[in-house]
Amino acid sequence: MRKILIIAWREYRAMVGTRAFLISMAVMPLLMLGVIGIPAMLQGLQVPTVRRIAVIDQTGGLLPVLQLAADRRNQQLTAARDGQSAENHDGLTAMLGLQDQSLYEFRAHPASDFGDDDRLLLSQQIRAGRLHAFVEIPIDASLTWVSEDPGMSDVRRWCEQTIDSVQRQQRLADCVPAGLLPVVTVALSQSTEVQSQGLSFLDDRGQIQREPVQSSLSSIAVPIGIAGMMFVAVLLSVQPMLESVLEEKQLRISEVLLGSASATQLMTGKLAGNAAGAMTIFGLYSVGTICVAWQQGFANSVPWSLLPWLLFLQLLAVLLFSSVFMSVAACVNQMREAQCLLMPVWLVLMLPLLICMHVIREPNGHLATAASFFPPATPLLMAVRMSTGVMIPVWQSLLSLAIMLAGTAVGIVVASRLYRAGILRQGRSPGFADLLQLVLRGESGG
Repeated sequence: MRKILIIAWREYRAMVGTRAFLISMAVMPLLMLGVIGIPAMLQGLQVPTVRRIAVIDQTGGLLPVLQLAADRRNQQLTAARDGQSAENHDGLTAMLGLQDQSLYEFRAHPASDFGDDDRLLLSQQIRAGRLHAFVEIPIDASLTWVSEDPGMSDVRRWCEQTIDSVQRQQRLADCVPAGLLPVVTVALSQSTEVQSQGLSFLDDRGQIQREPVQSSLSSIAVPIGIAGMMFVAVLLSVQPMLESVLEEKQLRISEVLLGSASATQLMTGKLAGNAAGAMTIFGLYSVGTICVAWQQGFANSVPWSLLPWLLFLQLLAVLLFSSVFMSVAACVNQMREAQCLLMPVWLVLMLPLLICMHVIREPNGHLATAASFFPPATPLLMAVRMSTGVMIPVWQSLLSLAIMLAGTAVGIVVASRLYRAGILRQGRSPGFADLLQLVLRGESGG
């Protein structure tokens, strides 16, 4: 045990006691926050452009409506930039800086005898930059929008919503007598307000209470933040383990260490030190996040009761992936060989992030439930499911924890066989078939 603790302490100091560790701890949150803050900041520095759209209005009545709506929108954007008012945007869209800040200008184009020659002329103007798009509004057919980016165009979506609203009112006017039109329009345009409330429960005094309701933004931000912290903690722990074992093997340091400690003691100590370093990373990020949430008034959104679960799941994830990276590093001779063998491991490590948004939308769905029972994805996905605020059945939490414990134990046992068989191995690097043989038979090469 003394040798294991000495090795663990050495690995821990080598991981957290360097300038690279401090720099990575500072840079990683900046990168994560930059994904949110930089687009909004850059959008604030952008000079608003005028997007000119030619309108071929064969109805004769939609162009003035578009021009009036565009003038009102341009005035709101100008006032918002001057600090006089603020335009209402979706919270996530405003936070990411995705709202369109361009000014819209609709111009009339002769609608009589409009044909392919006119379409070619307008298309050439779009390519030359003198026009952004043109829209054809026939009398009894669907609208046609022509631009260089029709699929992702914000102007197209805004124009479509505006024209759809006007046409809906016109169809309503054709069905309702003129005297009743204002009353019917007001009645139909009234929206129904839906208030969100939490589930009811009995408190300690036997009184019925309601759970606090999370905002739509915090319901997404909290699970994504927890998933990001757990992934970063694993990412910053497995790479140093890979480099450490590979360096010791290349410089023949492992041969000297094995003269004083067994391979099992060496691997156990390195895993313990690496896990302690990873938990230090996760702890520092968690404390920083909690302090920021407390300062900004979002302390109620922090799932305090989940902290023990998160710590335990994070520890199991670090032990599982660190043992895999350690065993692969012990069996190869160069970094590029390790990268080739670890490609499937990286894909498995990235799998929870690929389905994270689906799990947030449906925490108790079939995909989220089944994926949370897959050991490599269990820690991150179970943490995401628990942090959404949805009640997760207790048996699923306990079963996923048992599966993760068994998977981590099997992973460490398999990694230990590979580590013992490959740490002194020299010459040709093994392939997947050779690794499987080492796992089954534990043979080491000369």
